[in-house]
Amino acid sequence: MQTFRTFFKIAKKQLLSCIIYFIIFLAIMFLMSFAAEDSNDKQYKAYSLTISVIDLDHSKASQSLTDYLDSMHELVPMENNGEMIQDSLFYYKVNYVLTIPEGFEKALLNGETSDLVESSKRLDSATGFFLDEQIHQYLKNLRIYLSGGCSVEEASKKTLESVKDCNQVTRLSFEKENSGSNVMMSYYFQYMPYILIAVLILGLSPILITFRRKDLGNRLDCSALHRMDKTLQLSLGCVIYSLVMWLLFIVIGRIIFGSAMFEKDGLLCILNSFVFLLVCVAIALLVSTFSPNKNMLNMITNVVALGMSFFCGIFVPQWLLGKRILAIARFLPAYWYIQVTNRISGFSDEAFSMNLYWKCIGIQLLFFAAIFAVYLVADQQKKMRRFS
Repeated sequence: MQTFRTFFKIAKKQLLSCIIYFIIFLAIMFLMSFAAEDSNDKQYKAYSLTISVIDLDHSKASQSLTDYLDSMHELVPMENNGEMIQDSLFYYKVNYVLTIPEGFEKALLNGETSDLVESSKRLDSATGFFLDEQIHQYLKNLRIYLSGGCSVEEASKKTLESVKDCNQVTRLSFEKENSGSNVMMSYYFQYMPYILIAVLILGLSPILITFRRKDLGNRLDCSALHRMDKTLQLSLGCVIYSLVMWLLFIVIGRIIFGSAMFEKDGLLCILNSFVFLLVCVAIALLVSTFSPNKNMLNMITNVVALGMSFFCGIFVPQWLLGKRILAIARFLPAYWYIQVTNRISGFSDEAFSMNLYWKCIGIQLLFFAAIFAVYLVADQQKKMRRFS
């Protein structure tokens, strides 16, 4: 077993790179999961904005709209000056500026529905568009009361009463008690492909590249070790190395997430990650046939790992990616891995089904078979060139 022992002696030299990527992985997973938990807590919270209302109508209806906005937001005086308005928005002195034009009340009484007010807001802020919706709902309710025969004073009073509690939201949660750990576990498995690809290419490929060196290869061929024994020992080393790396992820997950790791969702994610492990091993084997130097190997690792991460939905959610990008991503194995994790974790707008699960698993296995077949052909060509 001299080749087998040599395999792991070389592996020790690559241990530092693997440890660095493990630390990066855990840092990313914790940061993203905590950020997601914090955003969930704030998702249904109402905020008070700093706004200005420029009333040019000075009517009862315009005053009622101003009072409505004042009840929810902080009003700041503002002159009707275009340059001053733009500067205030640019420097975040105000979040929103509403201009009520002259003839506003008359337009309401005449039943007009468009261009009743004018607004100025930053286009890169979602709060301005949300405030547009608040004003639209208020005016919609006001028109209903006016069309019902109420006077402006009555309609304004009833509208204020109907919308005064609109910002009070009761949030109901139907999640399990351990949903926090499940969310973190989802992120744990979501970012695992990036680290698996990086660790296996940077850890496994250099070992195989060393054995492919012409002088060492010739020396092994001239030794008493049979070529089949050499192949078996190298294969055993690759299997054990890959399994140890993968099991280390599972053990860390078990320590962090406890029994949830081995519940139904956790077991499905574990199987999905194991199948993707096979794909990563095939990629590492294929990369080793090119015998790149250290700098080239780092470049290949970044291109493959980061490319799949951004195209397939590991770093950027798939629902944010364009149709063309997703069409390209279908030809990458990580896309089908993320399809599974998104549906298991509930991050997808489509329901999870076992039929889809096994479909994604099968496609990943086909990727493994295809990449491994290419590796065998490239490896054979490499050997033929070495002997020629």
